[in-house]
Amino acid sequence: MLWACVLLPHRPLDTLRRLRRATAPLAVVEGAPPRAWILEADDAAQRAGVHPGQALTAALALLPTLEARPRDRQAEQQLQQLLGAWAYRSSPQVRFEDDGAVLIEIGASLALLGPWPALARRWRSELAELGLQHRLAVAPTPLGARVLAAARDGLAVRDPQPFHRLLQDVPLTVLPLEAALIERLHGVGLQRLGDLLALPRMAIGKRYGVELLGWITRLLGEVPDIQPLYQPPSRFEAHADLGSEVVSTEALVFPLRRLVDDLAAFLMQRSGGVQEFTLGLRHARDAWTRIPISLRSPTREAAQLFEYARARMGCTALPAPVRLLGLEAENLPPFIPLADNLFERRPGEALDWPTLCERLRARLGDAALYQWQPVADARPEHAQRRVAQVLDEGNAPDRPRPLWLLPQPLPLREGIEAFLAGPERIEAGWWDGGEVRRDYYVVRTTQGQRAWVFTPAGQRGPWLLHGWFA
Repeated sequence: MLWACVLLPHRPLDTLRRLRRATAPLAVVEGAPPRAWILEADDAAQRAGVHPGQALTAALALLPTLEARPRDRQAEQQLQQLLGAWAYRSSPQVRFEDDGAVLIEIGASLALLGPWPALARRWRSELAELGLQHRLAVAPTPLGARVLAAARDGLAVRDPQPFHRLLQDVPLTVLPLEAALIERLHGVGLQRLGDLLALPRMAIGKRYGVELLGWITRLLGEVPDIQPLYQPPSRFEAHADLGSEVVSTEALVFPLRRLVDDLAAFLMQRSGGVQEFTLGLRHARDAWTRIPISLRSPTREAAQLFEYARARMGCTALPAPVRLLGLEAENLPPFIPLADNLFERRPGEALDWPTLCERLRARLGDAALYQWQPVADARPEHAQRRVAQVLDEGNAPDRPRPLWLLPQPLPLREGIEAFLAGPERIEAGWWDGGEVRRDYYVVRTTQGQRAWVFTPAGQRGPWLLHGWFA
């Protein structure tokens, strides 16, 4: 087996930063005032003297414009699920470490995914698009990949002997072990992993516990490292804590784009699409504004989903300032791409019909776009109804019908030059009190127009106009 590790060295900071625009130096805070302290700080904050471990009061004294945000562990868990979905495209064997590292078995997938250097370049590009700082490494064991990723970004080794040599120089400070245990190892003069591995195993277990001994055997691949694997969820849910009250939907565009991008990545992993999803805007006192969005057909294109969501959100009047933006999707049907011709004649900037319909519905509302559905009624004024989407074509008449049907028949003012079709007798409506008995003709008027006219059944006038043909 061959395992790859995706390590996020700044997961708490990236979790907050990827959902906000950079307007001020940012720091992640642990603890509650007055004992709050800096967990992580971005580059702008660090240039001003803010550093991890510093008291929040001291950091604010150095940098009054510092935006100090509490650590959002729930958002970190959502990010971990997103990474699991992203990694699942490359391998069905994906697992998580407690510090958020993602371990992916790629030995069985390289024949399909390509050589590791090409795969690593693709992964780095995708992770950068997700807004995540990362480190990559490959090793024969899961823990080995995790240790090498912390030691040096980009290490990749397949064979056991070079792998064991690389482990010798790894500092103990980068190992995913408890800080108290590392201090004990430093206290007896151990600085590198090779120093620890040189000790007798029995002495390690007796002095430092069987947990450390088991960790070493799994690191070296001496025993199977059996851990729970990631299972894709059946629904998508994510949120963005805005950090302050927002009174305009325009200020929600940036976090909305990130949430929609995350949804598209999730759908790509499932090889599925989404037809219905909901935007949630949370206000004070846990009050919510829900914006349901439904599509005519499943899709997973991030640009389309973002356009529909932004248009619907822009048409929504905010009843109160917004503190949190959420996105939920439960109905995730399979996604079947439309089959296009090999030589596409449509211009690249043109839209297909379903996409155009969704864009119009999102911008103008559901009631602004409709279709006519045939109804099993012979009377022309009752032969069709307005619906949002034609689900059943019904029994459309096989006789000629005009494109423009008048709301009410009118006397025909022009003269009749020729009869082109007819008569067609329509006798119906006796069951609801709207009985009609008419003989319909297609005629050409003296003005050269084709008209649909009728007269009472069995008569040759007066002529009433009911519609025009194109």
